[in-house]
Amino acid sequence: MSRVFALLSIVILIPLAAAAQQRATREDGVIVLLHPDGRWTLAPDDDDPPLGDVRVFFGNLHSHTDYSDGSGIPADAYAHARDVAKLDFLAVTEHNHAQAGAIATNHALYNGAQPASLISTAARFNADGEFVALYGQEFSTISSGNHANVLEVRDVIATSAVPNGAWDVLLNTWLPAHPDSEGKPALILLNHPATNDSPNAKEYGIAKFANASAWRSRLDPHAELINIVNGPSHEGTVPGKPSENEFLRYLNIGLHVAPTADQDNHLRNWGSAAQTRTGLWAPSLTKANVLAALRERRVYASEDANLRIIGTVNGKLMGTRFTGADVPVSGSALDIRVSFADPNEPNARYVVDVYGDRVGGLVADVVAQHTHEGNGTLTISDVSYGGGDQYFFVKVTQTDQDSELRDRAWLAPVWIERAAGGPMALAAAAEPLVSLALDVNPAREEAIVTNIGDATVNLRGWTIVSTVDNQRFTFRNNLTIAPRESAIVTSGSNARSGLRVLRWDDTNDFIWLNDGDPGLLLDPDGAVRAESP
Repeated sequence: MSRVFALLSIVILIPLAAAAQQRATREDGVIVLLHPDGRWTLAPDDDDPPLGDVRVFFGNLHSHTDYSDGSGIPADAYAHARDVAKLDFLAVTEHNHAQAGAIATNHALYNGAQPASLISTAARFNADGEFVALYGQEFSTISSGNHANVLEVRDVIATSAVPNGAWDVLLNTWLPAHPDSEGKPALILLNHPATNDSPNAKEYGIAKFANASAWRSRLDPHAELINIVNGPSHEGTVPGKPSENEFLRYLNIGLHVAPTADQDNHLRNWGSAAQTRTGLWAPSLTKANVLAALRERRVYASEDANLRIIGTVNGKLMGTRFTGADVPVSGSALDIRVSFADPNEPNARYVVDVYGDRVGGLVADVVAQHTHEGNGTLTISDVSYGGGDQYFFVKVTQTDQDSELRDRAWLAPVWIERAAGGPMALAAAAEPLVSLALDVNPAREEAIVTNIGDATVNLRGWTIVSTVDNQRFTFRNNLTIAPRESAIVTSGSNARSGLRVLRWDDTNDFIWLNDGDPGLLLDPDGAVRAESP
């Protein structure tokens, strides 16, 4: 299912019955080519260069074997993904540190010449048109910057060169000296954001840089993807809660990232642990095409294993950064098209939400919502570009006829940027960027508000909300926090005191539930500025 903006053009396609030859239909200026083998092509019906063949491939970009803290060997993983899970691509991404596996001390398991090494195995399983085997490693630790998959680099990120959590060393020194297998800057997938043990103040190395701008300028050229659905990892068949709020937060910080849905397999269930998939748009199934699609953010995250969606905006695939002459005229409607084809649910109902915001804004809002019945084409034309630097993305919710079974899909954003070739400027740079983290333990509770932006923030009038019982704490007096500084609100019988440390109230009551109690941080106008997991 998919939701689309007014900037996007969406085409929904119907699976082909047997056909003797290629057929073409026209959909509002776009030619939809239906091929005998069941694939489709989108091409603009004008003088612009055609998009070429566009096909959907499904895979998983996060998995492990016994070479780190998983099960089996890489050959088992690739064979299972290809033959049992029926994936088109799989990335085996072993941990790079000694606490989680063997490659940290035995690099030959990763890049050795022996047939069983990860890189050798991936090369053996790669077969054009049949299966793409990617390799990589998962860098860092949750407590010091969360995890990220670095794909297709030849060497292990040794902790002797890049200590755990040293994102500044990774981004400033190590990655520039270690291009990927095609000689291009290494691609990074930001894994499982918003974990309880990874406060936003540290995530993906932001605390290692002088300010958010310096961090963003180093991370953004590598980080094209972010994991919005993760797991079930070590057990079960249900992935974790989608990290949609974190996805929105990183878009507003200024990262150009597209959503993925990966399984983080640690058992012998590579790709078959759940129905979640990362969908990818490419002309054909080759390693070069898959890597190109990932670098260009031509992906979507899906909770349905075979829901095929293709999304375009103004004739370009979602994931595109519009710059220069491609920037539309301010006030003009966007041509958004999303194509759906689900062979198992041909009569499904789709709710398509288009989200839009500007970098540096609050939280992206739904700017348009449409519904569609069954396989086919949805075109959205009621979303307009408002000028300046903006982004849009589409979220789709698919239901059955009784609206009981629901699957969601998040499509890559598009960015409209006035400065060609440069990073998107932060609109309203003075607007605060903050995070909220909770430390819930039996002895002392703390809600930690951290300034992760570039400007000083005065918290007077801001409110922390414990959402379970709607308990609230409001900062009544002036309290400024500079970039990288935090303010702490404590509660419980052992609440401490200190600089920029306040008590929730005058009692010894505990506020937060140990088994889960989400928190919100509201600005003086009541807008949500941060959310804890």
